[in-house]
Amino acid sequence: MKLLLSNVLAVPSALMRPASAVKTVKIEVLNRHRSLPHFERKFYHFMMGMICFSLYAFFVNRETAILLLALIGGPLVVLDFLRLKNPEMNDVALRLFGKIMRREELRSVSGNSFFVIGLLVIVAVFPKPIVLLSVLYLAIGDPIAAVVGSLYGRHKLIGKKSLEGALANWLCTSFASFLMGFAYFGFSVEKSFVLAVVGGSASVLAELLPAPIDDNFTIPVASALLLSIFSSVIPFF
Repeated sequence: MKLLLSNVLAVPSALMRPASAVKTVKIEVLNRHRSLPHFERKFYHFMMGMICFSLYAFFVNRETAILLLALIGGPLVVLDFLRLKNPEMNDVALRLFGKIMRREELRSVSGNSFFVIGLLVIVAVFPKPIVLLSVLYLAIGDPIAAVVGSLYGRHKLIGKKSLEGALANWLCTSFASFLMGFAYFGFSVEKSFVLAVVGGSASVLAELLPAPIDDNFTIPVASALLLSIFSSVIPFF
């Protein structure tokens, strides 16, 4: 929350940065290596995921969620595409989001757009319980896997994904799934435990998926698909 507030308060000053400062930020982004943990970006995505989860869990229904994603997220996605054709707009994006950008996002659509599109897809297609779990897996499992994997990963599984990161993902998302089953869905302890095993496994498989699309899209969509398949065998919802 502190990071989000600081970003909001820093917007006016960021927009007024001189060209030299923007160039410095660009160099920092270009030198940012994906093998190192990007804590600010992971915390940002964690907070955004938890905000979306909380809104959908306690305040809005499917129709309202789709409307909000279309009215708020839609223009942001359009602007994200437009900045790639406009250097001035791209500089504005760099001023505002340079601290959380990856170097490839200087010339490609950002993870924020994939996040919005992924949420829109799963909210429109899947039942609410599956959507909530999938958003949790993106908010919790992906950052945990990335940070633990980059710091302590010694045994590689797929590409740069490590066994250590996958285990951290499974432990955290299994616990989150158990809490959701017991406290939110009203399951018994036994059924919540089964959901924990299934949910943690779905989160790990979705995160390990070697897809060419940004994981802010693939993780929630793949998680929702896997949960739907598991639910057809072991009915949960």
